[in-house]
Amino acid sequence: MKKQIFKIINFILPAIFSLLFFEAFGGSLNAQVVSINTTGAVGDASSMLDVNASDKGMLIPRISLTSAIDNATIGSPATSLLIYNSATAGTYPNDIVPGFYYWDGTKWIPLIRPTGILAFADFYALMPSDNSATIAAGAAIEFPNAGPTSGSAITNTSATQFQLAAIGTYSIVWQVSIAEAGQLVLELNTVENLATVVGRATGTNQIVGNRLITTVSANTILRIVNPVGNSTALTLTPLAGGTSPVSASLVITRIQ
Repeated sequence: MKKQIFKIINFILPAIFSLLFFEAFGGSLNAQVVSINTTGAVGDASSMLDVNASDKGMLIPRISLTSAIDNATIGSPATSLLIYNSATAGTYPNDIVPGFYYWDGTKWIPLIRPTGILAFADFYALMPSDNSATIAAGAAIEFPNAGPTSGSAITNTSATQFQLAAIGTYSIVWQVSIAEAGQLVLELNTVENLATVVGRATGTNQIVGNRLITTVSANTILRIVNPVGNSTALTLTPLAGGTSPVSASLVITRIQ
C-alpha cells in the first residue's frame, strides 16, 4: 500500500511543480489553450497557443539546410513544419537562401517568395567573326560570348541555344545588325513564336526585338532565328553607321 502511495506522489508532485513554475513565469493553462505572457492572462479561446509580449518576439528554430529537398538535417519533417533556414546552399532548382521555409511534404518552400528580377544573363556576338556571313531561313543567330549572369538558371547550351531552366515569365531583348530587309523571330523548343516576329522593309541597321514570353516546361530552349519560309538569307554586317565593328546581343531576364 505504501509503495502505491509513493508511486502516486512521485507522479503527481513533479506535475504540480511544473504547473506552478509555468504559472509563476507568466504562463497559464486550460483544457484548450497554452498562454505565454508576462501578465498571467488567459489565452484567447480561439487559439491553441497564445504568445503575448510588448518587447519580445517569438524565435523560430534556426536550421542550416543543405538544399530545398534536405530531409536529413531534420529527419522526416512533418508537413507544414516551419523553420528559419540560415544557410545559402544547394544548386538550382533546389538552391536555398536564408529565410523562413515550410515543408510541403516533399520540399522546403519559402514562406515569402522573392520579387523583382529572379535571374538574368547576357550573351553577345562580335562581328563579323562570331557569325556566319549569312543566316539562312530557319537558321539561328549565334551569340557565343557570355556577359554578366546571375547564376545557372539561364545558360547557353551552344552558340545558338539558350536554356531557361525554370517555368516562368521572361523578358527577351535582342538586336542584330542586318544588311538587308529581313525578319527575326523567337523560337521556343523548335517552335517559332509568331507573336515575336520583328523586321524591317529597307535599310542597313539593327533589327531589334523586345518581348515577354512565358514558358510552360522546364529547360525550355530558346533561339533567335530567321523565320522558316522567308526567301531572304540575312547578311550580318560588321559595320553599321560608322567605322567600328558592332555587336549583336541577347539579354534574358526572368521576372516571374
